[in-house]
Amino acid sequence: MLTSALIALTVPLAAHPAQAAPAASAVTSMPQCAWSSKYGATSMNAYWPDTAATYWSTVYPVTPGLEITISGVFPDARYASFNVYDDKPTHFTRNGVTSNLPDYLITPDEGSFNPWRSPARPGGRFTLTLTHDVAVGQANRLPLAREDALTGAKASVIFRVYLPAGGESTVVLPTVTLTRDGVSQTLPLCTSGVAAPTPAAAVPAAQDPGPSTTGGSEVPVLPGVPGLPGETGQKVFTRTSEVDNLAPNADNTYLGTWVTPPAADQVVVIRGRAPRAVTGVHPAFWPRPLADMRYWSMCTNLGGQLKPVVINRFPDAPSSYGCRYDDNTRLDRFGYYTYVLGKEQQRTAIEAVDNATFLPFSASYPAAQHMILLRNLLPDADFAHATKNVPVDSPAETAATVMGPYYPLLKVCSLTGLAADGPRRCTT
Repeated sequence: MLTSALIALTVPLAAHPAQAAPAASAVTSMPQCAWSSKYGATSMNAYWPDTAATYWSTVYPVTPGLEITISGVFPDARYASFNVYDDKPTHFTRNGVTSNLPDYLITPDEGSFNPWRSPARPGGRFTLTLTHDVAVGQANRLPLAREDALTGAKASVIFRVYLPAGGESTVVLPTVTLTRDGVSQTLPLCTSGVAAPTPAAAVPAAQDPGPSTTGGSEVPVLPGVPGLPGETGQKVFTRTSEVDNLAPNADNTYLGTWVTPPAADQVVVIRGRAPRAVTGVHPAFWPRPLADMRYWSMCTNLGGQLKPVVINRFPDAPSSYGCRYDDNTRLDRFGYYTYVLGKEQQRTAIEAVDNATFLPFSASYPAAQHMILLRNLLPDADFAHATKNVPVDSPAETAATVMGPYYPLLKVCSLTGLAADGPRRCTT
C-alpha cells in the first residue's frame, strides 16, 4: 500500500477576487505604461509558473471604441504567444475568434518573416490588434473583451516566452499603443512593475499546505497502465479545473496531483514515457515532423494564494528550481523519464541513480503539500496521448486510459530501495 504521507486531492479552487462581476465603482484605470507586471521564477513567483518561462502582462479597462495595437519582433525562443483574458481571469471566444494567438499563427509584417513558419532568423516584425470588432479569418486580430463584459471591467493581455536564447533579459518587449476616438498614444515601457524575485520565505507559512483543509486518506494500490513490463505505480494525476482556470495559456494543459513530502529516507518517484518535443532555445518550424509537442515539463509547486513554483535559495550556492523540462530530463533507453522528488540533502544520492532526474520539495516548508504538475505545451493535433485530450475533472483512471504509457505513474520508495532495485521496481 502507498504510504499515507502521500495524498492526492481534487479540491475546488477558492474564489479569486477578480471572479466577481465588477461593481459600478470598481473600475479599472487605463494603463499609463506597458507590461506593468512580470511573472516567472526570476520575478513575481505566482500562479504556478514554469521556471523556463516569463510572462509580461498589461491590464486595461473594457472601453467602447478602444483598440490596442501591439507591435514587436519575433523573439529568439522555443515558444511565444499572446493571450487576452477577462476579469476571472480566463481566455474566451468572441464571434468565433479565440483570445489566444501562438507564435506560428502570427502573420509577419510585409517584408518580414515568421521564424516558426518559414526558414528565417528571429527578429522579423509583427503587428497585432486587440479590438471589439473581430471576425473569423482576420489575421493578427484578437478580441479585446468578452461581448458581455461590462464597461470598466478588468481585462488583460499576457505575452509569454519560453526558453529565450540568451535569457529573458534579451527579450525585446513589444510596444503597446492605445487608440480611441482617433487619438493614439504609445505607452512607455513600465519600470516599476517589473517585480524583484520573490524569496521562498516571503510566502506566508499559513498558505503553504495548499487548498486542502479536509485531510486525505491512503491512496489504494492500482495496476500500471500499458508500458514497459514491470511498470507499476499509482494513478493519482488528473486534469483539474483548479489548474485549468487560473490565467491559463490556451496552448497549455496539465495533469496535477497534491503530494505531501514523505518522511525520513523516502522519496516520491514518478515514471512515464516522454513525448517527443522540439529541442533547443530557438524557433523551429511548426508543426514539425516527428515532434509530439513543442515543450513539456514537470514542476513542484506550493499552494496558497500565490501558488508559487518551488525555488530553494541558498546564500553560497545557485538556487534550486522546481521544474525540469524536456531537454534537461534524463531518459532511459526506452524513452521513459524517472522524476525523483526529494529533499535537497537527498539530491546527490538521487542523481546517482541511473536516468533519474531530481525535483526538489520546498526547503523552507518541507511538510507542506505540493502540487505536482505535468505540463504539455502546444501538442501536435495528431498526438492522441496529450493531456489536452483528458476531460477536465475526470477520474485518474480516465486520464491513464487516454494517455497510455505517457501517463505519469507515482509511488513512494525508500531512497535505499530506489538505488538498489531501480525506479521500475523500487519498494518502500
